[in-house]
Amino acid sequence: MDSLHAIGFFLSAAVSVAGGLSVAFLANRSMRGLALGAVALGVAGMYVSLSAGFAAMVALVCYGACALVLAGSAYRAVVPTVGARWHQLGAVGAAALMVVLAYAAYRGDFAFNLFFGGLFGSAALGRLFFVHDVLAVEAVAALVLVALVGATLAWRARDRSR
Repeated sequence: MDSLHAIGFFLSAAVSVAGGLSVAFLANRSMRGLALGAVALGVAGMYVSLSAGFAAMVALVCYGACALVLAGSAYRAVVPTVGARWHQLGAVGAAALMVVLAYAAYRGDFAFNLFFGGLFGSAALGRLFFVHDVLAVEAVAALVLVALVGATLAWRARDRSR
């Protein structure tokens, strides 16, 4: 990665982290929607700097749609359906996952990868992820799976109470 791509990547990462923190700490729902839109731009910028234009478009559409839902008037907060013990267990699991990801980032190295296919080289991005960052990719995939299962269980529990 040359210096211009690295600057674009880290600037986009900073925008997405600032947007994510804003989503977590802002009280106004419309401002949280705008912050999630900033996360969309940051994630899309990271993908573009890695020559994965298609992944950037998918991320922009998905995060943008979530930002519209969050800022919309029909949005309702999800009421937690689990006790404090499960919250603590989830926090310990998140901390363990953070340690694993930090270890993977520390042990990782920059990989030399040729980008075939121009801006839409998602195959090259996949090769880059699976060459040196397999542990991090698997950890993120497990996190997404747990989040989807938790959202499904929360939705089913709320649906039964009607």
